[in-house]
Amino acid sequence: MKLRFLLLLCALPAQAEASCGFAGNMTPFQADTSVLVDNVLVPAPEVESASVVRGAGGGASCDALGFLSVEIRWPRGSDYDLDEVGFEYRGVSGEPPDGLLPAGVLVSPSNGRRAEHQFPWQALPPEQQQPIHLVLEVRAVTRDRQRGVPARIAVDQ
Repeated sequence: MKLRFLLLLCALPAQAEASCGFAGNMTPFQADTSVLVDNVLVPAPEVESASVVRGAGGGASCDALGFLSVEIRWPRGSDYDLDEVGFEYRGVSGEPPDGLLPAGVLVSPSNGRRAEHQFPWQALPPEQQQPIHLVLEVRAVTRDRQRGVPARIAVDQ
């Protein structure tokens, strides 16, 4: 009986961790992006800020998540509106935490010319966390397979 109780207690944190339903606010871009052509006429998004919140390691279901939040503004004068493009992220330097960078081209809810891209990842407990020093690129991608000029994002935390 004691063994069953101990096994149940060990399983609870894993169940709580798995039950955290926050998956960020990014969804796949609904366009064929299998082959992209770089086009300098598609502007780079303007990065307003980038911030990181590390996992707290507490007992609540989402306490183990870390979050990267990137706020962008779409430049005026573009032939495309913000709701007509998706975004592609890639690491340029540094080692991102496992699961941080999304694959593929993604979109998020936007408000006029502004959007916030939120990326959660499974963070290590605070005592095991290492500093994050990254340079990321974000590029706009159009429905007609054009990939724009990259904007760089420095992430230091």
